[in-house]
Amino acid sequence: MFEEFEEENKIEIAQKRYRVLAFLIDFFVFWLIGMVLGMFFGTPNEDELGFSLNGMPALVLFLCGFFLWPISEGVFGQTLGKRLMKIKVVSNSNAQINMGQALVRFFFGFIDYIFLIGLIIASTDKNNRRIGDMVANTLVCKKNN
Repeated sequence: MFEEFEEENKIEIAQKRYRVLAFLIDFFVFWLIGMVLGMFFGTPNEDELGFSLNGMPALVLFLCGFFLWPISEGVFGQTLGKRLMKIKVVSNSNAQINMGQALVRFFFGFIDYIFLIGLIIASTDKNNRRIGDMVANTLVCKKNN
C-alpha cells in the first residue's frame, strides 16, 4: 500500500533538452513581442537590425518579460515554453513553488545564462538543476496528466 503511494508521488526529472527547448520558446515569444513593440513604437537602429525602445514601450516589454518568466512560474509553475514541453517547476518537496522561489530562479537565471554556466552545472547535477534551482530549492519535472 505504501509502495503505491510512493510510486504515485515520485518526481520524474525533466531532461535538459526539454528545459533548453522551453527556454528557447519563451525567449522567442519575448523577442517577438519586442520586435512588434519596436516596429510600432521603437526607433530603428542604423548600424544593426532591431529597434531601440524608450519610455512606455520599454516598460511594457519589461513587464511582458517579467510576466513570461517569474510571475507565470510563481502562479502556474510553468512558463509558456514549459507548458508546451509538458514540464513544470516544483519545490524540492514536489509542492507548488511560491513567488519568492520564482523570483530567485529568475534573477539567478542571469548568472546561469552567462557563458551557459547553468547548462554546465545542470550537466553535473543528478537532478539537472541549474544554480537558480539550487538556490531556490526547486526542480523541473515532467508534468503529470
